Amino acid sequence: MKGRHLSSLLILTAALGIAVFVIYDHRTDSASEDPLSIYLENEGIEDVDSRAEGETEEYLERDKEGIQPGMLLKDVPLPLVDGEGEMAISDFRGHYVILNVWATWCAPCREEKPDLTRIHREYYDEGVRVVGLNRTSQESDLDNIHRFLEEFDVTYPNLMDEEDEAARAYQVIGMPLTYVLDPDGRIITRRQGMVNYDMLTGDLETAREKYEETE
Repeated sequence: MKGRHLSSLLILTAALGIAVFVIYDHRTDSASEDPLSIYLENEGIEDVDSRAEGETEEYLERDKEGIQPGMLLKDVPLPLVDGEGEMAISDFRGHYVILNVWATWCAPCREEKPDLTRIHREYYDEGVRVVGLNRTSQESDLDNIHRFLEEFDVTYPNLMDEEDEAARAYQVIGMPLTYVLDPDGRIITRRQGMVNYDMLTGDLETAREKYEETE
């Protein structure tokens, strides 16, 4: 009797051990697919989306706020880096807008900055406004922001997201992230990952075509 009782106890213990392992293994696999886990593993820079870096989603016009092409981007007033009050996307109504989310420690942000400043310089008179959105909550020193902007001779306005208010509204998982908006504040493209001059000029052309179709 004692032998059979001991055998049953050993079998039960082994079964429980297997069950615990399966549950742990399943949780581990699930965690590895979690966007935040992937974001942290990639040092908060790379795209966690399944699309290729820089690829944008299909445009589907809808009269609601959101983050998908065709939706209206939420208005989030934020302080300017230079300390001259606040600005929001609605302040740029009537212009095509390139909204670029960045941080000083983000290597791709550094690489794309010259192309953004070039777009600002060449397309300003054509009604295009480039706007930077710094993830200030992720910066270790505010002086780094000023040094970064001075290094790349950035003269377009930059907003400070100090409390992650815009990051939540715009679902910023990785950086850089760039939105192109039409004059009504509607999203034309949403690109996760580094952009370049050709991408941006192509997106602006698409924005003009789609906007003129609705006029």
